[in-house]
Amino acid sequence: MDLFFKTQLNSAEKKMAAYMTLLNFRYMNLCVKAEAGSLIPVTVNILGEDMNIEDVAEVGIPDDYHLAVIPKNDEYLESIIQAVAFAHPEFKLDMKSTKMGAEERKMLEYEMPQVDKNRYDLLTQAVKTLYDEAKVKIDQVYVDEKAGYTELLSQKPEDLDEVNSELDRIHDETLRNILGSRDDKLQEVEDGYLRYLTQRASQEPAVEHSDFDVTQSMVMQ
Repeated sequence: MDLFFKTQLNSAEKKMAAYMTLLNFRYMNLCVKAEAGSLIPVTVNILGEDMNIEDVAEVGIPDDYHLAVIPKNDEYLESIIQAVAFAHPEFKLDMKSTKMGAEERKMLEYEMPQVDKNRYDLLTQAVKTLYDEAKVKIDQVYVDEKAGYTELLSQKPEDLDEVNSELDRIHDETLRNILGSRDDKLQEVEDGYLRYLTQRASQEPAVEHSDFDVTQSMVMQ
């Protein structure tokens, strides 16, 4: 295979991979479990300068459903709170403190939103829609590239089969990867919904306590 077509195939692979990466980034921001990557869109304004979250805070994941954000300077606290709230208003904030070495530090602990029935339906549809959009883009790259190779290699049919075979492999592998990402995210949503139902069941009063109105204690999402 000519170096030219190896370069073209590499370019096609990068284009498809870019759509796959974008899909995974979008999935990270359909927050069910805690993902440090969900804070990538957070831009913190410090004295008029926009900064990334990692420049102004340490970020950790204490468990599957919480993010811990520890400002590097207490003066950054309010700016970080505002920035995270803008990017993810669905996160529930709890102000805490933690020890780092001998030093007591302020910590922002964010709880991921509960996956109630409404959120379950919205997330499930969003996961499928984003997958469909990514697949259309990847398929279009495949179609465009194949058409171009057919024209360029019309005089060299022996190379056409090899180039097309490699393009097919790249395309099929990319589709398998995004399908796996979709299924993993759908399972994460299912797990989140099951967690919500389990917690709700454990909090419901016994039948004999019929004077307790559970609707008054519900948190609306």
